[in-house]
Amino acid sequence: MLRSLLNLTKLAVPRPAALPSSSTRPAITALCRNYSLFQPQIAPSLCSPTGLSPVQESVRTVTKFSWGKGKRKSVHSVLERFYRLHWGIWIRRKAGCHKHLWKKSPQRKRRLRQHVFCNATQSYLLDKMVGSYWRKPRYYVNDPYEPYHSREEFHLTAKKPRPYSSPEQI
Repeated sequence: MLRSLLNLTKLAVPRPAALPSSSTRPAITALCRNYSLFQPQIAPSLCSPTGLSPVQESVRTVTKFSWGKGKRKSVHSVLERFYRLHWGIWIRRKAGCHKHLWKKSPQRKRRLRQHVFCNATQSYLLDKMVGSYWRKPRYYVNDPYEPYHSREEFHLTAKKPRPYSSPEQI
């Protein structure tokens, strides 16, 4: 990057063709005064080693069109870190569950082993980052998440009809 900037500065340096006449001398002196405006400047942050950050922020983008079949691809880091329940919410482990366990209390380690829900905005984003295959319910033998796949207490996600109670019983 720095080499290409130096090559640009070599190309940008004007070469005098001939000695200027007396009539063009004021224009040339004005040009020499403002020469720094025409010459591309190298940013000091690019030259100094402190300007460059050694840690790059990771970007997890969705491949909208694959090279092979032109289909949308799932982001694999989402599939490794999150799990989707059948009623549409995503769950995850708490942050820091594998870090510095030697200095955490047993209660805190137990808390970190638990799963938490992602909110609606995060669930919507994660749904967009995975393909339709991962959004469909999948059934496994001895699934530990089986009790959490149904949400019967909320009327929008309930699958079973509510038991009918006649007006006489009320």
